[in-house]
Amino acid sequence: MKNEKTLISAIDIGTSKICVLIANYGQNNSIEILGIGQSKSIGINKGIVVNINETVNAINNAIEEAENQSGEKIDSCTIGISGEHIRGINNIGVIMVKSNNQEIDNNDIKRVLKHAQTITLPLEKRILHVLSQNYKVDDQTGIKDPLGMIGHRLETKVHLVISEVARERNITKCIDQVGLDINNIVLNPLATSYSVLDKNEKNLGIALIDIGAGTTEIIVYTDDGVQHTGIIPLGGNNITLDIAHGVQTTIENAEKLKKDYGIAKEALANPEEIINIKDINDNEVKNLTQKELASFIEPRMEEILMLAKAEIRKCGQGEVFTFGIKLTGGGALLKNAIDLANNIFFQPVKLGKPNLSGGISENLNNPIYATAVGLLKYSIIYKNDMLNEKLSISNIYNSLKKIIKEIF
Repeated sequence: MKNEKTLISAIDIGTSKICVLIANYGQNNSIEILGIGQSKSIGINKGIVVNINETVNAINNAIEEAENQSGEKIDSCTIGISGEHIRGINNIGVIMVKSNNQEIDNNDIKRVLKHAQTITLPLEKRILHVLSQNYKVDDQTGIKDPLGMIGHRLETKVHLVISEVARERNITKCIDQVGLDINNIVLNPLATSYSVLDKNEKNLGIALIDIGAGTTEIIVYTDDGVQHTGIIPLGGNNITLDIAHGVQTTIENAEKLKKDYGIAKEALANPEEIINIKDINDNEVKNLTQKELASFIEPRMEEILMLAKAEIRKCGQGEVFTFGIKLTGGGALLKNAIDLANNIFFQPVKLGKPNLSGGISENLNNPIYATAVGLLKYSIIYKNDMLNEKLSISNIYNSLKKIIKEIF
């Protein structure tokens, strides 16, 4: 049993790419990546499905590549979700403890969490996640796990993630059409936090900013709880478009310019470095300095980071955190992005990436795979919770059998 492994898979449906990961995990929750599949994301815009057939084809291509590499067939997966339609709000739930001895049990915890979800929502919205921040028993605050404590009144503070049902259904329809079951739907920045943040960062305070192609996603942790989530409909693609318009070239050429020569701070660019480019007709050669290229990049990158700063301010926990800011996603790889972020946030800014070891797993230690790896890690916790619940039911059943046997 100690060497028993479980097959898991995750699908990150991003604006620029679809990434499928197939892995094994053991009892110590170590991940062994078996297969990685990627395809160009066609049919997705800013985290939203805009073409079902194109998205299905892209997902199928990524799945096929991952299955061929792993030698395994998958029948279910954990998927991520993003988009401007998603909202995060904080709420409070309060109940009176019912047991005669006032000892808080699992049923009390479930009741108070359910009470925290009693908010009025339009029919097209639903609660995707209920993320507990902390509990209060009578007058005692800051409690992480109230199970077994004695008290009359139980209160919890939670962060609720609200999603739009129709947008979810479009994604789940795509997964259904490729023939897979869905184990869980996870908010992308929440998943990402599982791959790039550690326990100390979540406990003492940190803000995570994931700059993707179509969206920039924010999640704030303090006291080991999610205090705020937010999604901005701007990302790396907007920088690419600015370059394309400014230089008058194709989007493909602009993307290559950004990746090969782009720099986030114009002041740090080399005015002497000459870049040869093609115009929109792909035949006339132009010359551009790195400093001129940076003049198209910095304003948009600064706008994205300033919007992220405004989003972080909404958490009500201040703007400065013990562990500062962590940048991840493809946008974080832009040269000198950390330097620009330092100037905007006035606190330590670090690059966030997964930390896997062994075999092809190390190929994923890159910010662009932070969400995909996070989905895998989240799915392990989800499976373990399901297993514990089954074990709990099994233990109750066995106890009942023992009692019945003693009676008769």
